[in-house]
Amino acid sequence: MHPLSFSLPQPELNLYIMKKNFSRTIAGVVMMILLNTGLQNGSAQQKPAKDPESNSNYHQFDFWLGKWDVYKYGTDTIVGTSHIQSINDSTGILENYHTPGRPFKGKSLNTYNRKTGNWEQFWIDNAGTVLKLQGGISDGKMVMTGFDGRSGSRITWQPAGNEVRQTWEMTRDGGKSWTVVFDGLYVSRK
Repeated sequence: MHPLSFSLPQPELNLYIMKKNFSRTIAGVVMMILLNTGLQNGSAQQKPAKDPESNSNYHQFDFWLGKWDVYKYGTDTIVGTSHIQSINDSTGILENYHTPGRPFKGKSLNTYNRKTGNWEQFWIDNAGTVLKLQGGISDGKMVMTGFDGRSGSRITWQPAGNEVRQTWEMTRDGGKSWTVVFDGLYVSRK
């Protein structure tokens, strides 16, 4: 006997049981379709990156990890603080930047793309800036660029001991000439 048989008359009980069974059947069919579709296109069981601990490409940007005070290069003026951390089993880097005493803040997500062989960065901030950059290590520096038509950005990170110099340049002529818009020195907080 069904537990609800004491509180519902038999016709309502039968209708309740039919609806419940129908809902379970529909949910089961939908789940099977989603799983089958996911398995066919490989998205349901995406394989993790080949052991990022053994793939040095995923660690090329590790010099930027840590908690930093950011100074205007060549001065003792702090322009920001940044916490940069390894995420997703060392396959990504998350940057959290903010300017003390001002409302400006931004975040970037960085990863090595094993399909293209490039590092990629996606930056957003609360001023509405969006940057999509890609690149890699060149002469011991991480260099990433991105273009939107003839306008573009190039950011270079150069490690030196417990510091990282970050230089952001912009172009409006397709890369023929570049203008420095930010030159900062990240100093480890330890």
